Amino acid sequence: MKIWKSVWAVLALLAFTACSEDDYKLYDITQKDNVFFDYKNEKNVNDSVISYNFGYDFANEHIVEIPVSLMGMPSDKDRTIALKVVADETEMVEGTHYVIDRALLRANRVEDTVRVKLLRPDDPTFQERALALRLEIVTSDDLAPTGQKTFTVKGSDIRPTVRPSWWSTWSPMPVYSFENAQLFFKYFYELAPKANKDVFEEMIARYGDYFVNGKSVQGPLAMYDAFLAQYVLIPMYNETKDDIEWQAIPVVN
Repeated sequence: MKIWKSVWAVLALLAFTACSEDDYKLYDITQKDNVFFDYKNEKNVNDSVISYNFGYDFANEHIVEIPVSLMGMPSDKDRTIALKVVADETEMVEGTHYVIDRALLRANRVEDTVRVKLLRPDDPTFQERALALRLEIVTSDDLAPTGQKTFTVKGSDIRPTVRPSWWSTWSPMPVYSFENAQLFFKYFYELAPKANKDVFEEMIARYGDYFVNGKSVQGPLAMYDAFLAQYVLIPMYNETKDDIEWQAIPVVN
């Protein structure tokens, strides 16, 4: 009986050793590591498109960051992520509408971002509709693509000419135009956080960037009238009253 137990023990040890050799191989450090686009949208769902419209923004450039992830081992040196522009799916022109600002997996990282700098040219087409930039990860000396290897960045400079509903005609605001709205937001983003960061962040959370979710009822001018008047509109009026037309003079009640 003891002999059979010993035989079974030897057989079990051999079986475990065979399994270990098959299932627990060491990572091959000589193989090329892989990288892929790993972007999740606002719904936390994997996506392959990021869109940005300059709109009311005063800036002439904007950085889009596309998350990437490594399949392999981190390195103690930066590694190039080689990108190819997919010509038949790209309308943007390099140097006019965009430049690649960074395409690296930096040292000791398993996640990073590819940075695309969108430019704001005086381009009528860019002001009428979104233009696409389609990128594809290709093999470099350091990394090879896997999984989601293509990504699209859409950029535009569509300028809202129609007065948004929250911009009431009776309020102490400038007469609506794209240029006046752009100027209003320039003052808002510069002055409101300095006046009260908590209120500023509350407004952005409620109405979105550039008040894209603002409505005529319970909108920013109705719910934050005193704050906007004191910290944004009065300074703006004092500096622009001779240059633009105002609907009414802003005062603090």
